[in-house]
Amino acid sequence: MSFLETQNIVKNYSNHRALENVSIQVNEGKIYGLLGPNGAGKSTLIRIINRISVADSGKVIFDGHEMRDDDVRNIGYLPEERGLYKKMKVAEQAIYLAQLRGLSKQDARKRLAYWFDKFDIRAWADKKLEELSKGMQQKVQFIITVLHQPRFLIFDEPFSGFDPVNAQLIRNEIMELKKQGATIMFSTHKMASVEEICDE
Repeated sequence: MSFLETQNIVKNYSNHRALENVSIQVNEGKIYGLLGPNGAGKSTLIRIINRISVADSGKVIFDGHEMRDDDVRNIGYLPEERGLYKKMKVAEQAIYLAQLRGLSKQDARKRLAYWFDKFDIRAWADKKLEELSKGMQQKVQFIITVLHQPRFLIFDEPFSGFDPVNAQLIRNEIMELKKQGATIMFSTHKMASVEEICDE
């Protein structure tokens, strides 16, 4: 059964058509690979699913109904271009963003402690993001993506910027999230990554 479906999505920009009648079906509890070279329109489609951008025509069906603005609370999105507030402290920022997704401050703190321990970064909780290495910042962005336990996760080039050890750590966590019942869209231009972790 599909959890997310796009039907004939079209998106035009002033000088070119980014998406032409794109229809995909992401089945519940599966990892769906969105594979294509840079410039193929993957990020444009993801922005439409996230309600960041609006399609010129076509529909997005989410959990059995045409997608609404409040459905975004059930999505966790890790963008290729990471975008957190550099001047904010790590824990403060994670809790703030989790509350925007509907979590209470108490629940956000509890879940954050779990992830900080798991990734061994509790010591960095009160540091500003700009004080962290790029790899550490990437881990924080991953934690913020999954903290509110969304039912649908979108990872856009999730291993970008990670060394092999941390890339494997993130890969293992993605597989664990699938085991816990999340439906996942995995966007990349690397065939090997799709073959390794995607179901479809």
